[in-house]
Amino acid sequence: MKKIYHAFFIKNLTTFVIPMLIPLVVLGSLSTILIQQYVTNRINEDNLNVLKQTKENMELIFNELDSLNLYVVASATQFVNLKKMLNKDYLNRNDSRNLASLKNFIDSPNIARPYIDSIYLYLNNDKGQFLTSTTGGLVSLDDFYDRNWFNTFKYHSNKENLWAEARTITKQYPGFPEENVNLITMFRKITGENDGVIVLNINSDYIEKHLNSLSTTNGQIFLVIDKDGKTIFNNQENQLKDLDNEKLISQQKSSFSIKLGKDAFIVSKIFSDKYGWTYISITPKSDLYQVPIKLSKITIILLILSIIGGTILAYYLTRKNYQDMKTIITVLQAAEEGQPLPPVPSRVKKNVYSYIIHTILKNFMEHNYLKVQLSEKKYKAQAMEFAALQSQLNPHFLFNTLETLNWKAIRLTGRPNELNEMVEHLADILRYSLDGENKMVHLKEEITYTNSYIKIQKMRFKNKFEVIWDYHEEDLKYHVIKLILQPLLENSLSHGISEDGNCLIKIKIRVSSTLLKISVIDNGDGISPKKLGEIRSRLNSNQEQSKHIGLVNTHRRLKVTYGEPYGIVIKSKMNWGTVVHITIPK
Repeated sequence: MKKIYHAFFIKNLTTFVIPMLIPLVVLGSLSTILIQQYVTNRINEDNLNVLKQTKENMELIFNELDSLNLYVVASATQFVNLKKMLNKDYLNRNDSRNLASLKNFIDSPNIARPYIDSIYLYLNNDKGQFLTSTTGGLVSLDDFYDRNWFNTFKYHSNKENLWAEARTITKQYPGFPEENVNLITMFRKITGENDGVIVLNINSDYIEKHLNSLSTTNGQIFLVIDKDGKTIFNNQENQLKDLDNEKLISQQKSSFSIKLGKDAFIVSKIFSDKYGWTYISITPKSDLYQVPIKLSKITIILLILSIIGGTILAYYLTRKNYQDMKTIITVLQAAEEGQPLPPVPSRVKKNVYSYIIHTILKNFMEHNYLKVQLSEKKYKAQAMEFAALQSQLNPHFLFNTLETLNWKAIRLTGRPNELNEMVEHLADILRYSLDGENKMVHLKEEITYTNSYIKIQKMRFKNKFEVIWDYHEEDLKYHVIKLILQPLLENSLSHGISEDGNCLIKIKIRVSSTLLKISVIDNGDGISPKKLGEIRSRLNSNQEQSKHIGLVNTHRRLKVTYGEPYGIVIKSKMNWGTVVHITIPK
């Protein structure tokens, strides 16, 4: 037994101590180089992702200028009238009405967007007047506190249609102190009969807060530089005195290192084709390499603690495993000699030896119940076989009954009629639904049997509804589970048909790169918010439903087949109609 004890100790020491020491030694010796490279690459990736996000957010903000320009192009007549008003000394009542409409056009985005400071709309005129969101009507350049934008417009008007610049203006309102405001001003030239410009002033403080919220390390600098090498925006101006914008833009790589004074930095950049801007992130290396140094110290401490802890753990496990092995040998000897076995423990400890002891005792005590379990399984198998035979008889009986009804109707009327047509459609639907060989069918086959259901319902409701199919033939090759369209149509008929009007139902099928989207839309009375909440509650409930099971059953089948994220989504509005969406993988 002493040999077993020594073998256990050596095994545990080899298992726990040495494998812990090897990775710690390797990690300690190579941590500085590996972590430094990892941190650099990770920071580059994170910075590029942040810059892409910043670029998208900035372009989204400045897309407001495109919307304004499209409105100008679409409302040519109104802006011809505006140009006439700009040249008038006095405005009549009709001019005031038109001016109020145009004022709302530039006031709405200014009020709705917190980052917009103001919007100017200028059309060439002899009086030097323009429309601004900051005043109640037309204003003259000579009377307005912000005039330097007009000089920029005159300078660029013959060169380009879209440009930007960083500006600082002094706002002057009667009765209030002067206020200096930093702006990023976007200019978009209006071409054609109404030569002029749309000026969009963005508050720099808003963008500064946005960029500072994206900073991932201390001292990180964000820059936005235009195509002429001018800084449109930066969040730490005091640290950029020695920075050469032209050198940053001319670099071909998206990530590189630079040195400013005594400090080294990692630079990441991306370029925006739309405005010709370069988005740049500058991160100090001194803040990045603190992690490898700390990690090296931690590695040494962990190495010492691992040696001590591993030795203690090996000693403890050796004693424990030795006792467990003695218990196993005692149980086996008692079983061989026919002696009483110890009782099965109520709880199994989380180690292999306790599991072996528990399994030996449990199997020995459960041996006498094996025949009873086999008999029970055989009984259940026979019951399932009987249920299967019974389910095969029921469809056969239904089809025979429908066939008898079909011929009986022809015999009584002397010719085929609507009843025969309904019976044939019903037989097709039953045959399709009861065929258990394939749970998945082509979308084309599902549509074919759905049309049979529609024809039956049209006879029932006397053509009080119309169904429009909207799909592409090439999309019908995808597979879906059976009978997913019929419950959706049944819902539209239930909530869509009213006594005093017809219902229009549209079935729309679209395929994206990975998803198949099916929508059933009707223009009926809609579903009240209370009833809609009850339907949604039934869809998400795990309890059995006594009625209204069509949508519930379909919802559960979709989740079982495709996974928990998929299923039915219902939207409805009273007196507008109802939409039922299904989104599943292709």
